[in-house]
Amino acid sequence: MRSRQTISSRQNKAALAAYLTAGFLACTLFVGCSKKASDDESAAKPEATTTQVTVTPVSVGSISRLLQLTGSVAAVPNRDVKLSALVAGRIENLSVAEGDNVTAGQLIAKIDDHSYRDQVAQAQAGVAHEQADVENAKLNLARNEDLVQRGISARKDLEDARTESSVNEAALKQAQAALSTAQLQLSRTEIRSPISGTVVKRFVSGGEQVDGTGAAPLVEIAALSEVELNANVPAADLNRMPVGEAVQLTSTALPGRTYNGHVIAVSPAVDPATNSGLVRIRIPNAAGELRLGMFLGAQVPVETHPKALTVPAQAIYRDQDGNARVFLVTGDTATSTPVTLGFETPEKVELLSGVKAGDTVILTGGYGLGDKAKVSVQAAPNSAPPAADKKDDK
Repeated sequence: MRSRQTISSRQNKAALAAYLTAGFLACTLFVGCSKKASDDESAAKPEATTTQVTVTPVSVGSISRLLQLTGSVAAVPNRDVKLSALVAGRIENLSVAEGDNVTAGQLIAKIDDHSYRDQVAQAQAGVAHEQADVENAKLNLARNEDLVQRGISARKDLEDARTESSVNEAALKQAQAALSTAQLQLSRTEIRSPISGTVVKRFVSGGEQVDGTGAAPLVEIAALSEVELNANVPAADLNRMPVGEAVQLTSTALPGRTYNGHVIAVSPAVDPATNSGLVRIRIPNAAGELRLGMFLGAQVPVETHPKALTVPAQAIYRDQDGNARVFLVTGDTATSTPVTLGFETPEKVELLSGVKAGDTVILTGGYGLGDKAKVSVQAAPNSAPPAADKKDDK
């Protein structure tokens, strides 16, 4: 019995030793695997990324506040007319169309004149009739004056003859006035251009009936060798638009073209509803490219800062709240810096705070950067490579 217990005890100790040995080997294997996995993860972990950017210096220069002017092309005053028929009737002939050039005095349209010729003939007959009555009255007056002097006729007959003569002379003048009116109406059946220019618009066609009022124009004619831009300018800037100042204008209808004009008049009154005044800009248009109603725009410098800190407009970035900032670059680090903006043009922006002259800021590549980031500076596009140092051959 004792022998069996001894054997069993020995077996238990052997099993325990084997169990402990297996556990030790498992732990050793687990630690080795964990360390290897940790080493692999460390090797696979990427280093901090570097952003490729281009940079530009903060420079000192002149910058101007630009006043945006917009408006449409208009004809010069008194060089744009809408011709209307001054007498009623049917249009017998309309000899011009849009785009035709006309000269002053040229016949533009003809109204059927048959009835007006009849009125002239009737008025002429009335004048002839009254002229005959005047002659007869003069003879009668002379006869009565002679009879009165001879004592044959009564004085009343002489007075009656004088009254008749005066009445006939007045009737003659009235008939002559009627003839003049009829002749004027006849002449108005021919519509002629009062200026030389171009037919801008034709409102009617031949054969149509017109009522002889200005409410129904036949054609519009304008002289387009010079045109004007009528722009509304804020009252605060009217004094900065002196007469004679040169203005460059552009049109979206004619991309790439610029037109040189100059201020010819500034309104002395301001519209209280908009607090703006009218500025007239005269523009030469010898080639006729600018057409009435065409939209024009201009940027006029009205205030200049001669020694401003400026950067290209591209160098300004906005944070999530829309506040302006730049990225100052020192070595390989870019730091976000809030700035206050002054005058802005399409090319450059004035910085009132946040930087100093000579600072380097990111030009392109700054979108998505945090407050501080690692950067790698590249040469700006289209920039010339730095010149190589020349060695002394001596």
